[in-house]
Amino acid sequence: MLNPVVLWISVIFDRIFGEPPECIHPTVWIGNIISLLENTFKSTNCRNKTRDFIFGTLIALITITTVGITSFFIEKLIFLLPTPINYITYGIVLSTAIGYKSLFDFCKRPVNLLKEGNLEKAREAVQHVVSRDTSQLDEEHVLSASIESLSENITDSIIGALFYATLFGMPGAFVYRAINTLDAMMGYKNEKYLWYGKFSARLDDVVNFIPSRLSGILLIVTSPLYGGSVKGAIYGFLREANKVSSPNSGYTMATLANALNITLEKIGVYKIGRGKINIEKSLNAFKAVDMVVLSYLVIYSLMYILYFIIIYFG
Repeated sequence: MLNPVVLWISVIFDRIFGEPPECIHPTVWIGNIISLLENTFKSTNCRNKTRDFIFGTLIALITITTVGITSFFIEKLIFLLPTPINYITYGIVLSTAIGYKSLFDFCKRPVNLLKEGNLEKAREAVQHVVSRDTSQLDEEHVLSASIESLSENITDSIIGALFYATLFGMPGAFVYRAINTLDAMMGYKNEKYLWYGKFSARLDDVVNFIPSRLSGILLIVTSPLYGGSVKGAIYGFLREANKVSSPNSGYTMATLANALNITLEKIGVYKIGRGKINIEKSLNAFKAVDMVVLSYLVIYSLMYILYFIIIYFG
């Protein structure tokens, strides 16, 4: 089991300092590997489903293997350092697999701009976190877009990486990040990537199956701590998670929306929850994410302590 101390260090470090420079950012390196492999197999641009799928799968497997082996050896090198330097170093390196501060920075900016009364700037800011046209959105739909992105990325940006780090250490976190990046770059349903990126998209669905539902459960458990309703959160988790096309992101989106009694709506695509969204409730959504992360760390730390009590005294 991974020592929870390194998880605490990684989360605190990322929450304070955020993303590292691009030149040393693992996600940027992973993206470069994927781009290099795409260029190597660019002949697959002709529309042959079988060939596209095979080469797309090869790109994913080569990327995952490269990232897994590299992070495995980095982990081993870090463990050669003296204590506590090894724990601190491990936590700092692991923090680069988490996107806690950056998620807050991007999603909170539109909310803060609306708080200042600047709808036009808020529309521009929210365009950075969603793919839809935001130029004509009203205040409620700008807030909705921000909280949609925040809630669906609880898993992708934070809990997923922590979950796989818990199970498999540093390689688990970075392989998870590699799969996320593969899906982000290749998991489209357009003509080029429908089969080329199918393996990456389905693999991303698989690895997020447990973390997304775990995140939803933590949103339920902690709902009183961020001004939410336990009953509403449970309703959202059980009854509305299937309103979005993703098999995973609906669990956090629907749970948070119903816990806070707000409506999250992508016009013409889905509508989750029933209450009116406003700035105050939107800010509570950020408290919700903090509570989810904190509860994950506390629960895992207690499990870790209990495990060693059982091992040594059981």
